[in-house]
Amino acid sequence: MKYKRFIIIIALLGLIGCKTYEPLEVGKPRNLKVKSLSGSTVDLSLELPIRNPNIYRINVTGIEGSAFINEKKAGDIKSTEKVKLPANSDKTHEVLLKVDYSDLLSGGMSVMSILKNGKVNLSIKGSLTAKSFLYRKKLNFNRKSTLDLSR
Repeated sequence: MKYKRFIIIIALLGLIGCKTYEPLEVGKPRNLKVKSLSGSTVDLSLELPIRNPNIYRINVTGIEGSAFINEKKAGDIKSTEKVKLPANSDKTHEVLLKVDYSDLLSGGMSVMSILKNGKVNLSIKGSLTAKSFLYRKKLNFNRKSTLDLSR
């Protein structure tokens, strides 16, 4: 009886292993909120729509990155909690981030000069670590956008 269960489990794992990974679809962030502000750090919350078309759950265990304003380092970004993406889901998830903007303060950029310019080139570079069952993968990201601050 033990051998039959073992063979069934191995067969199921083999079938699941044959299913190829489908990339996640990430939408535009919404509802950016400042949770707390202290010293040179700020805790942010944002809602991020994510579609997981895979037949298995994926856990985003860590996000680390650096933020740049007009090509000058502004600070570091880290996630504070794991994000669990259920299998075959299309949900909006709350992502909690801690931003250390001490580089912005020590780099000679003032907030007033950034606001006075009207537009800012924002780029975020970093990596996120995702895990599913026994598989772990580190993915790099690099996003750039121009924000209009005159509104």
